[in-house]
Amino acid sequence: MGSEMCIRDRLSRVQSTTNTEEVIMMDNCTNFSDLTAHLRELFKSASYSESTVKDMDFILQAFADCMDANGLDDYSPEMGEILIRYCEETLKVCTSRVTRAKIIVSKLNRLFQGLDGEEALWAGKSTTVELPDSLLHVLDSFISHCRNNGNKDTTLRYKRWICGRFLKNLENLGCSTLSDLSGELIQTAFLQLGYLRYWERIGPFLRYLFESGQVQRDFSKLVINRKKYSPHPTVYTQDEISLIEASVDRSTAAGIRNYAILLLLSRYGIRSRDISALTFENIDFTNNRLHFIQQKTGDLWEMELFPEVKDALQDYILTARPPLPDCPNVFLTATIPYKPLDSFAINTAIWMLVAKSEVDITDKRHGSRAFRSSIASNMVNDGISTEMVRKVLGHGTKHAIRHYARLDIQNMRLCPLATPEPTGIFAEMLLWKGGEHHV
Repeated sequence: MGSEMCIRDRLSRVQSTTNTEEVIMMDNCTNFSDLTAHLRELFKSASYSESTVKDMDFILQAFADCMDANGLDDYSPEMGEILIRYCEETLKVCTSRVTRAKIIVSKLNRLFQGLDGEEALWAGKSTTVELPDSLLHVLDSFISHCRNNGNKDTTLRYKRWICGRFLKNLENLGCSTLSDLSGELIQTAFLQLGYLRYWERIGPFLRYLFESGQVQRDFSKLVINRKKYSPHPTVYTQDEISLIEASVDRSTAAGIRNYAILLLLSRYGIRSRDISALTFENIDFTNNRLHFIQQKTGDLWEMELFPEVKDALQDYILTARPPLPDCPNVFLTATIPYKPLDSFAINTAIWMLVAKSEVDITDKRHGSRAFRSSIASNMVNDGISTEMVRKVLGHGTKHAIRHYARLDIQNMRLCPLATPEPTGIFAEMLLWKGGEHHV
């Protein structure tokens, strides 16, 4: 509540400010809906991946909700800062989505300033690098190699920008051809990039040069391999999950649908994209079986249809599902025009449902993925084999379970065992004056 009041105060100051500079800023505002609609078109033209676009859409929708709730239509850079704080303080989204919110605001700011196209998406990051022909040829060959390996346009643009500047740093150090390369030059040019996230792109570039025979030494061994931070998965206890399930308002069609989806998450840990793709052919009510081909792995997933899940699915299909007989998908939107519910909508619905429950979500993720980690941790704690955990969650390899095993290590650290009293020869070695043990 405190953060919400704080944000309202900021919004109020934006609307009623008397500062001359701020008034001018507000006078130059562009309609928020128009800006975001155009930004979405730029995302499509830039060939962003489907998952990235959906994550962008989540943030843009959160921004729109904040604007609508406060009766605002115009956007300004100052408003962008407020929207970031709204995501961070009120919605309490995860760190990666806060970062995403900042990226989107920077793009909105560039549109606000009159930039468009690639200049709006990649300000200051022109893919054109002034290099001598010898180094430019090297860069072109690497990008062509990455394209042949299936890299998307946005990834290629990012790699070209980073590797181009790495080569530019080498040129500034007196290296105009690959024959001039040395370990010292590479390390200096590498460190001049400064930003840790850029470093991870240089190693593969140098490795490509070696493997393609353009240099005689694998210089990738000389650069730092930034270890990607992997946070501990969020875990909710069985009692917390029960409380979340009990909080669902099943008096509405959307509530009945969301409850059925929630049970698929809490009982099986099914991925949201697989729930979105679920069809009537995947549900065998007669034999109480649930089966489908996983979109991520391509493997068959099949489990018993638990009674509570069966009841929830039948309740939704018979009483709450919109009349769309030609659509094979089980879960549909609750409003016209009716269409299959996508994974983004599922994640958003679950996120809001958990946030509105009485469960403490402080410093916790509360999207659909949190239920997968909760199931894994609870199963491991109950002594269920990792192979069964892998099967239930639909992981392709047993190594994927290691991510969840860390949770148990953390729990064990909270339960230190008392140090045993030394005996035998070991005790004699530790004897201190007066017959006391020195340990």
